[in-house]
Amino acid sequence: MFFAANSLHRRLSIAIGSLAILVGLLGALGTFLVVRSLASEFSSSLRDAAAHVQTGVPHRDAEQSGEPGGKVGGKADGVRRPSDDLVVQIWSAGDTATPGRTSDPDIALPRAQTGYSSLQYDGEAWDVFALATGDEQIQVAESRSMRNRNALRVAFWSLLPVLALLPLLVLTIAVTVRLSLRPLERVGRRAAKVDLHELKPLDAQKAPVELRPFVESINRMIERLSVLVNAERKFIADAAHELRSPISAMQLQIDNLRDAPPDQYGERFDELRRGVARTGSLVSQLLGLARAEIGGGQRGSVEIALPQLVTDVLADLLPLADARGVDLGVERLDDASVRATEGDMRVLVRNLIDNAVRYGRAGGRVDVTVRRDAQTATIEVTDDGPGIAAEDLPHVFDRFFRARGNDAEGSGLGLAIAQALAQSYRGSVTLENRVDGQTGIVARIELPLARNDARRQVQQSIEEH
Repeated sequence: MFFAANSLHRRLSIAIGSLAILVGLLGALGTFLVVRSLASEFSSSLRDAAAHVQTGVPHRDAEQSGEPGGKVGGKADGVRRPSDDLVVQIWSAGDTATPGRTSDPDIALPRAQTGYSSLQYDGEAWDVFALATGDEQIQVAESRSMRNRNALRVAFWSLLPVLALLPLLVLTIAVTVRLSLRPLERVGRRAAKVDLHELKPLDAQKAPVELRPFVESINRMIERLSVLVNAERKFIADAAHELRSPISAMQLQIDNLRDAPPDQYGERFDELRRGVARTGSLVSQLLGLARAEIGGGQRGSVEIALPQLVTDVLADLLPLADARGVDLGVERLDDASVRATEGDMRVLVRNLIDNAVRYGRAGGRVDVTVRRDAQTATIEVTDDGPGIAAEDLPHVFDRFFRARGNDAEGSGLGLAIAQALAQSYRGSVTLENRVDGQTGIVARIELPLARNDARRQVQQSIEEH
């Protein structure tokens, strides 16, 4: 059955094409019957005309036409038959107003010129063909009304099957379309059931061929949504776990402060204040990560000069670098601009430099470089610390991940925030161990240049070449 075909196009084509063929066949049958009927009538007219001509019936003159019971331009009995619409006349050399012989003495058509012509007789048009043969002229005439009636009859019988089948055609198309689109309804009902608790892909194999790209795109969306939902669930669970410890610590510190002797109030209060600060910093980072992942900051994007931004961030982190004895400086600052939110760029650059200062070697060195390429601005932060174990490198951008052997305080969210911010501006962040013979980490931010800066770079490259 054609409805089993796994293609909407095939189903509709077979159904509507079959019905069109049926209508065409019935229309052809009707036309054939009409033409056969007309041929039979025409044969009868020819037979009558031949019989009249064979007997050599003379044409009636005006007096004969005026006899009692006679009728000019028509039959004596007043009844017009199909044979009356076809007249054969034979004009001899001596004939003047009327032909010597005629198939219908009641119709007095005038003599026509040789070939095809049209005549008016008794208020009716006649199509005539005249052929000269020696001293005689054979003239065959047919009334135009007969031709019009035959044409209308052919048109009516040709149209009748189509008109009769129109309701069936409409019904068949409606049923065919409904049955053909039923798989789409099933896909729609299945897609409507997709929610956070049931993120199962749709069965694309059972869908019609035309719908499979659509179903596959829905499945890819469901997969992305599933990954996002699972990540958010893990994030919530990790955040709850990470917040439980500082909150529990603050509760303990409050109890200790309440039970502490008066001379220890100051010390216990400072401990509580540090705990509140750590918890506030963690909550702030969680909010920053959520904001970075939804890309909300891009609505206020402006063109930002990276050299100035990096210089400002370095100035902010100099006290921390001095406290750890770290030599924090710049190796290279190319003139490069990116289009972003200034607050996001400060957080992105600060997180990487802050990590290098905090987790690098005390008394070590941290170098920052800004480099501009053809379409990309690159910020590199290089330290000479212990580096990161190879098995930990793939996980450094995971939330709350902290490399082994690192005892410095931190939430494990800085790099995750940096990566999310960079991706929201079509960029990326990478971390790798140094390969120049020294230990340490090279953190690299790559961002697309601002449109105006990229245009200037291209123009400069053209001028140099």
